[in-house]
Amino acid sequence: MNMGLLIVCLALSTAIPRILPAVFISRMHFSQAARRFLRLLPVSVMAALIFPGVVQAAPSTAACLLTISLSVFCGLMNWPPIAAVLSSAGAICLLLILT
Repeated sequence: MNMGLLIVCLALSTAIPRILPAVFISRMHFSQAARRFLRLLPVSVMAALIFPGVVQAAPSTAACLLTISLSVFCGLMNWPPIAAVLSSAGAICLLLILT
């Protein structure tokens, strides 16, 4: 198979599932409660993906609680997700250095 055709097909198979829902949802009108739910959905998905990794990777219970607390704090302050990641990673590094 032609490599260029393969790249185009893979790009379309990745782009279509991302573009079509955005196009259809932008034309729909949601209630205030539904909008609030949809706005929180990415945060809950990120938490579900990150939480098990934090629990398994943290060297101790204190480190686990610290990283989760920092992530929740950054989320409550409406800071970007990278702030939560960097602050949690920095806190773990600091804990490993101090202990």
